[in-house]
Formats: sequence, C-alpha cells, structure tokens
Amino acid sequence: MKKILLLICSCLIFTATAFAKPIRPFPMVMYSADSQVGSPTNPQVGPPTDAEFQELKDWGINYVHSYSLGRDIKKDQQFFDLAQKYHLKVAANLDGKSRVGVEGGLDAMRAYVEHFKNNPALGFWYLYDEPPYPKIKAADILPFYQMLKAETPDVPVAVCHAWTDHWYSYTDVQDILINGLYPVTGAPFPDAKLNQLTAFTKGAVHLSDTVIPVIQFFNWQNLAKPDEIKLRGYAVDQLRYPNTAEMRYMCFSSIAQGARGLAFYSYFRRTPPDPKWAEQTAAPVLRQVRKFADQVLDPGTLKWRSAENDCLISVWQVQDKTYMILANATSQRRDIDQSLEQIPSGDLQPWGKTRKVRASIKSAKITVSQAKPWEVFIWEIVSK
Repeated sequence: MKKILLLICSCLIFTATAFAKPIRPFPMVMYSADSQVGSPTNPQVGPPTDAEFQELKDWGINYVHSYSLGRDIKKDQQFFDLAQKYHLKVAANLDGKSRVGVEGGLDAMRAYVEHFKNNPALGFWYLYDEPPYPKIKAADILPFYQMLKAETPDVPVAVCHAWTDHWYSYTDVQDILINGLYPVTGAPFPDAKLNQLTAFTKGAVHLSDTVIPVIQFFNWQNLAKPDEIKLRGYAVDQLRYPNTAEMRYMCFSSIAQGARGLAFYSYFRRTPPDPKWAEQTAAPVLRQVRKFADQVLDPGTLKWRSAENDCLISVWQVQDKTYMILANATSQRRDIDQSLEQIPSGDLQPWGKTRKVRASIKSAKITVSQAKPWEVFIWEIVSK
C-alpha cells in the first residue's frame, strides 16, 4: 500500500506550500533536547542544561525541540532563554495533539503563540506530531494553521508524519513537511531497510518544497518495555544503533534527494543502552553534515540532480567550485556507471570522510569501482 501511495504521489502535480523560501542556515533539528533525570536505566524527562545545549551546538545542531513545550508558558520560557543563550533556534512544539479537536484548544494555542511569537529564539512552529488519519484530518488542523499564519505570517509551520496511510493529505496545513522513519532494527549490516527512508523522502519532496527527514538517533531497545523480549520482529537484545555508514547514508542521501534540513530523533532517547554511541558514532557524521551544509548548501547553488539505477546524485556550483554527492542506494557492493548531464570532466577529490576509490568523470559519465553497501561519496570536482 505504501509503495502504491508513493507512486500515486509521484505522478500527480501538487501546488507548492505557502512557505517555499529556504530556511537558512540549513536546519539541523534535535528532537527531545531534554535532560535525562532519575534512574539511568529508566530516565525521566528533565529541563536541558547548559552543558547539553553546548554539546548539541558542538555537534552542529542549530534547532532544538521538546515534546514538553506547548503547555506551560513560564516553564517554556526557560527553554527559549537557554536556546537563545547558545544561539539555537526552537522548533516550538505547540502540543497539537491536546489542542486540535478539543474545546478551547484554538484559544489556548493562540495565547501561547502570542507570548512567544516575537521571541528571538523562535525558529518554526511544530504544529502536530504524526496526525492519525482519519481521526485527525487536514480540515481539523486548518483553523490552527490559519491562526498561526495570521499571527506570524513569516514563521513557517511544520507537521511531522510517519509513513502511514494518507500522510500526504496535509499539504494545506504545513509549510514544512517532516517525514520520520527509523529503519535500523535488528538486521545486521547491510540489511537494514534504509531504502524505506529513501522512498519516503522521495514521496515527500514531490509534495513539498521544504522537506526535513528525521534521522534515527536511537536504538529500538530504548523503546522496549521491561517485559518485552521481542520488538520490531527481533529479539530485544539483537536491536542495534545505526553504524557510521548508515548514519552517513541517511543524512547525505536525504540531502542529495533535496531535503532542506535534517532532524534527529532523539537526544533524550540516544541512551540507554550505549552512552557512548552518540558522541563516538553519530556526532562525527553530524559535524560533517554541518560543515558541508555551511560550505555548499546555499540557495541557487544546486546545478543538477539525478535518481536513477539506485544511485542518488546531486551537483552544486559554489562560485568557482563544484561539489557532488553520490550515494549508493542499495545494500549491494557494486560498480557504478552512471550518465551525468552537463557535468564537465574533472578530477574527483574526496571531501571530508569520503573513502578514496577508483572513480572518474569522462564523456558525461561517472564510474566508481566497488562502492560499498549504502556508501556515500562526496567530491569536489576539479577541472583538468
């Protein structure tokens, strides 16, 4: 059903959302930027600390979110103040689940918006998290979206979607389409179904000019109940975190597909089981994303994009420099031989942590020898 829906989406023409202006700098949004308090094995949500927001800033994050926001203005003011202190923007959760379809919900949300709408830390409104169709349809959310655009016409409005039926039917109540899917469960590398996120993002960029995919930043063990022995089709002790190759693929392939930001779920859920995974495995990838986004991803720099033969390619021109992302969108090790339109021949110089391989551009074609499963290559193309 999901594949059919994506095919339908890709064949239809949709109008652009109301807020098509790129958000700069490139948003990197951390979900649930909250402290863990209490038991290390069963932590509770607490207010974030200076050290935690500094850590997020060091990783390249520039937007912070919390599901605790949206209800208590006095408490939430502290979150906004701390974000401003560290030059972070707030993806301001409006607690849509407890407002939409509830008597007095619109007025309560309006009062909250009126308080924070001029706050310098406000980044965008996070209106609703995974609306459950048909219980909550776009028509139910529309009065709240209209209120937000009346109060803050220049502040974009986001709705987050899981890959469920009718996720594509909310285009009239969002400026930012956030799509979340977490494919790394218990399958050994390279068998995690990363292609599901690729397919979801493909459908999303057909719908919206501003898409922010949510990248898995946790181990499914974290969500297992104490008495569960199996989750997501695997024994709980088989569930694992994304490795470096999977993190690189999910991040940079999304950028190659046209994502205008990335989000990460979530800081609060990053541990348990492993307190070192975030800093040792995920953070180095996030820092590379931040560096690439700041160096390359400015409006108007995209030159060419292709998604053929399980090969995702985007090329950017930044003044006199040309950059390319090529992602092997498959779990197979393989040689790549792909046509390139209007891209001159040149030497491929690896950027960042890109592995050095035999690769070349000649006669409007790129060849790569033995790309690894889900491998991402980032090059600067230097004219000969």
